Amino acid sequence: MTQPTAREWLRENGYEDVADLIDGVMDEWESAGKRTRRAWWLILSGGRNGEPRTIAGREFPVLRAAQRREGKKVTPNAISRRRGEKPPGKRVTGRWSGD
Repeated sequence: MTQPTAREWLRENGYEDVADLIDGVMDEWESAGKRTRRAWWLILSGGRNGEPRTIAGREFPVLRAAQRREGKKVTPNAISRRRGEKPPGKRVTGRWSGD
């Protein structure tokens, strides 16, 4: 069984608004002919001190599950909509070697 994508996990766990925000950015990039990709879990885990990240002029919320998945300290501003949320594990794609 494959790991869900970030957008799939978001929709399955009550974060439809965040998934829609990502979809909007990706649709905008596609319409502009861009092939931009983002590590959405990393974006949703926040910046260095847990501050929200801004992509394409949109501010993304910081998710507790994303911080846990990325091995970051959970910050007070991180949101969680369901008790006991568990993010999916990281995908192993072979795209990047870990040295």
